[in-house]
Amino acid sequence: MINQFWVALLFTTIYAIIRYTAFGTVSLIHAPVYIMNKGISMTAAVSLFMASLCLVRRERDAARFWTNACSQAVFVHIFLSLGIFSKAYFHKLFSGDKLNLSGEVTVLFGVLAAYCIWRLNTTGMKTAEKRITTASVYALVASHLFVIGYGDWLHVQKWNGALPPDTLLSFLFVIYGLLTFVRSKDEAFISLPIENNIKPAIEP
Repeated sequence: MINQFWVALLFTTIYAIIRYTAFGTVSLIHAPVYIMNKGISMTAAVSLFMASLCLVRRERDAARFWTNACSQAVFVHIFLSLGIFSKAYFHKLFSGDKLNLSGEVTVLFGVLAAYCIWRLNTTGMKTAEKRITTASVYALVASHLFVIGYGDWLHVQKWNGALPPDTLLSFLFVIYGLLTFVRSKDEAFISLPIENNIKPAIEP
């Protein structure tokens, strides 16, 4: 499974490079953080998707692996995003020197999702509370991605190289995972993060 994770990370990173550098205007000098961050955030969404498939197949160990991988990827994404969070990188989230409404809501959903993950990692909870908190993580991450990218999703003619935005692909992965989780009663997938964990790309 670890090999599958690295393949997913490699594929999503290459996708980001092709979309934003080959067909876009982002220089390769921004690959170490800005572009890599997009690949990592997409990998987190792919991990949720894989966990959902494993849940349906009753593969408990695999489901735990992928939820753990998602949690780790999300926190790396958060740190990378904080490192470059500025108007220069994420101009669509700013009006002047301050965040606009989309920026404020994006940050809010992201912080709340991270808080829910932290609670699942550090607090003992009953089964019902775990299910609600985990479903909240899915919903908050999906909302985070929707607010960031929905404006660009609608303008297909502006997609770089006719390739869908990473936020749209990630949103679809997360929604699939949410629907699967809500309909499942399997205890193996009761909480998103697994022990020793520490997760929407800020911009489409």
